[in-house]
Amino acid sequence: MFLAIDYGEARCGLALGEKLVVKLWTIEREKLFSELSKFPDVEAYVVGLPFSMSGRYSKQTFRVIAFAEKLYKKYGKSVYMIDERLSSKIFKGSEDVDRLSAAEIFDRFISSDRNRYEIKPPSKLSDEKIAELKSLVGKILIANLSDTRVARDENCVVYQVDPYYAYLFYKRGFYVERDRTQLENSAPFDIIVAGGNCEEFRIFLRSSGKILCL
Repeated sequence: MFLAIDYGEARCGLALGEKLVVKLWTIEREKLFSELSKFPDVEAYVVGLPFSMSGRYSKQTFRVIAFAEKLYKKYGKSVYMIDERLSSKIFKGSEDVDRLSAAEIFDRFISSDRNRYEIKPPSKLSDEKIAELKSLVGKILIANLSDTRVARDENCVVYQVDPYYAYLFYKRGFYVERDRTQLENSAPFDIIVAGGNCEEFRIFLRSSGKILCL
């Protein structure tokens, strides 16, 4: 059984089911965890993630991720986050907008694994590598890495597609971007430290700078 949650400021919509929704309801946010405790057989939680319409992070995005992290730590079960853009707008004006949005989140999760993110512990770099990175001087772009120890001060900009890992940097006070084109506003960088395809970030590098691929 999966339990989908449309997490709101005052109320939360809930949708419970396996392949189809079998229970659909709304609960006041302050009563949410008490309500969730009534369903110990839930296999995983699915939380709707409110990106901005352009797909970037917002304060609301990170508030919802903070809730998803709390779910993960409290119940020790799988927690997925799924792009919920337009889900609430579909039902705008309806008295049942919260629970209908939860149903939409549930359906998106069941029907496709696209735009789905699971909360997982970050991949840690070695202490030696962290020490090496902390010795670097200049304006740094950290791209697609999940170990927050690589970021050290206000000269660091973080690019991270995975929302949970982005949140880990955000709550440490770093600027985090999800739209790669927006990096132009912070470029050029003296150093780029990246995981995965490093070359895609070379255009943001100062001519005398260097890229470290991890």
